[in-house]
Amino acid sequence: MSIQYEAPLADSYGVADSFPKDFGYGEEEGDIEDSPTPSDSKPRILLMGLRRSGKSSIQKVVFHKMSPNETLFLESTNKIYKDDISSSSFVNFQIWDFPGQVDFFDPTFDYEMIFRGTGALIFVIDAQDDYVEALSRLHLTVSRAYRVNPEINFEVFIHKVDGLSDDHKIETQRDIHQRANDDLADASLEKLHLSFYLTSIYDHSIFEAFSKVVQKLIPQLPTLENLLNIFISNSGIEKAFLFDVVSKIYIATDSSPVDMQSYELCCDMIDVVIDVSCIYGLKEDGSGSAYDKESMAIIKLNNTTVLYLKEVTKFLALVCILREESFERKGLIDYNFHCFRKAIHEVFEVGVSTSRTSNQPVGTPLMKTVALNGTPRSTV
Repeated sequence: MSIQYEAPLADSYGVADSFPKDFGYGEEEGDIEDSPTPSDSKPRILLMGLRRSGKSSIQKVVFHKMSPNETLFLESTNKIYKDDISSSSFVNFQIWDFPGQVDFFDPTFDYEMIFRGTGALIFVIDAQDDYVEALSRLHLTVSRAYRVNPEINFEVFIHKVDGLSDDHKIETQRDIHQRANDDLADASLEKLHLSFYLTSIYDHSIFEAFSKVVQKLIPQLPTLENLLNIFISNSGIEKAFLFDVVSKIYIATDSSPVDMQSYELCCDMIDVVIDVSCIYGLKEDGSGSAYDKESMAIIKLNNTTVLYLKEVTKFLALVCILREESFERKGLIDYNFHCFRKAIHEVFEVGVSTSRTSNQPVGTPLMKTVALNGTPRSTV
């Protein structure tokens, strides 16, 4: 494998294996009852589940760059935490982590307020434990939430599957899927849709699952997918992902199916680029950023596959997979990328201007129409 840098990945954070707070996401806030709420208008993702199901570990690994092994020493969450995720207009939301022992249907909790402003509810089930009680809590939670806000996306993470065999994983998913939907049918809630994911913090499955969840909260997604389709079809590229660099969540990809191995390659490339940049992109005074508008990398694999990374915005990167023979037309690819990047910035600007004029947060449904109509689709 060879790595080429045609432009310097300038500056560094000074730490090769972590990002400072000002690069990506805000600091974790305390109990929601004690914290200020100026950003409560942002879309919310609720993390729920029984105690020790892995909710806090998921949050730390995906959004705070914590090593999976370090999560073994996390204390059990004993109060509700609100984590403000603000990296770009495309990944702009809050995560509320609920301790498993809290009964938020208690009269002292305003659960209607909580569910009313929620975009997605993630319920985490420990696949290595007896999940009968978890299924009962899942049904109670989603049925109450659905009656308050039918627009919530309900996601079920069947977690800690790294300790199960492939056959056991499939059987567990089938059993949980069947029982959960039977409970909904018995309650006449057939319209309530649950999405199921097999996840583990020890591989890329948790990032893949969170990518799917976050994409449902991005009203510009059809525009982004359309731009990616036009870009790859005119550039001879096999697959392209638009990544949030900090979390390695992909906020959009082209319409071809996602191969897990390709996704893992692209995630690993981002790690390599940032780590190498942190080591060799230092200024003399050690200041600057490891990821900026000059950031770009090419990795050539032994099987004639090329990985190509280019900076799109301060927090987004386009990572492409293509063949060496297609990469010989690099000038065409770069020109098409320039057009693609310009279109992405227009989507970003339309979203920001819309949120300011309408006094609504970026990510609200109002932006969908404006973004789709305001972005030229024939740019690439």
